[in-house]
Amino acid sequence: MPFNRNNIANKYRAFDIMVNVIIPLLIGYACYFPFFRNHLNHLLNNYIPDCTWAYAFQSAILIIWERKIKIEWTIIIICSGLCFEILQYLHFFTGTGDIFDFLTYTISVLLALILNNTFSSIFKLNKSYDKKI
Repeated sequence: MPFNRNNIANKYRAFDIMVNVIIPLLIGYACYFPFFRNHLNHLLNNYIPDCTWAYAFQSAILIIWERKIKIEWTIIIICSGLCFEILQYLHFFTGTGDIFDFLTYTISVLLALILNNTFSSIFKLNKSYDKKI
């Protein structure tokens, strides 16, 4: 099989999406299963899904924008977490709607932004990653 730059770039992109979007979402989703609900600390059980959702959302935006930080998207993500918590507090959605959930969203978004530099340098080793999907 001949060397194909696009094929390697696609593999990097798939790995990036898997590590930064799909796996965090699966971890958050797993917290709702009875086994994990019974074996995880109550605090972890409540905040891991929020944390993984916000991290995956910010990571997906970073991947879409080729790791260029767009402040308007970051603000939208943080505001969507805030709006969700306000709607929970007002009983439009089930949940508690507290400030700690909002802080979890914000910290997770910031973590994704910080880790963006690490993933950016890893994936820029292959120059075609930034140019091709």
